[in-house]
Amino acid sequence: MFNYYLTYQPDIPVGIGFGQFSGTHLTVLGVLAIGIYYLVHRYQRLTLAGRRHQRWGIALAIWTMELFKDIYLATTGQWDSNLLPFHLCGFGLMMVAIDAIRPNKTTQTILYSLTIWGAIAAEIFPDWAYYPLLNQWALQSFVIHALLITYPLMLMVSGEMVPNWRDLWRSVVFLCGAVPFVLWVNARLQTNFFFLNTAAPGSPLEPLQHMFGHGALYISVIIMLLGVLWVVMYLPWALAPRRKPILA
Repeated sequence: MFNYYLTYQPDIPVGIGFGQFSGTHLTVLGVLAIGIYYLVHRYQRLTLAGRRHQRWGIALAIWTMELFKDIYLATTGQWDSNLLPFHLCGFGLMMVAIDAIRPNKTTQTILYSLTIWGAIAAEIFPDWAYYPLLNQWALQSFVIHALLITYPLMLMVSGEMVPNWRDLWRSVVFLCGAVPFVLWVNARLQTNFFFLNTAAPGSPLEPLQHMFGHGALYISVIIMLLGVLWVVMYLPWALAPRRKPILA
């Protein structure tokens, strides 16, 4: 049962993964949804000091798991450049840590406009589905992405963060710096951060890549889809700017 608990990607035999949209996958998503609800509901009822401690706790939990993975794989000779924190959710880890220490509009805008939907997509279309469920890296991938969803939800439900489309320029500036950097890293290290070179297997980006190919056209389509997604994400807030907290 635990034969592959600490086994990393290259040594996982084919055919033993939990599989996308399997009963195991859907059950895990259900359990995570309950956990997210609990943490968000709990946060809303805490004092200001308690909320600060919960934000710090989530940031600490995320980074403890991520650093454990890096240290363990480095000491066992399994670390490679694909583990650098340059995926969209990797930058989300940084935003959570910064915001937990010093809440601000820039980190919160990035967390809502980029991190939360990226983490949701990762949970629904996990590119770690080839792992068995009882594997440290699969389990912590599920948990880390769930916490990346939880953090901005806590702020929105408590009323501490109200998404505003006028703040989107902050995410645009971030992407203008991050995307060229990630493209440069991908070219130098043969990595695939932001999935700009190759779509994640089984994700909605995969048929788009089959349709538009690799390179500039594929990236342009992703940018256009992001614009559409932002309209969907921000329109409800623009129509109801004085929205009451979701959970009473």
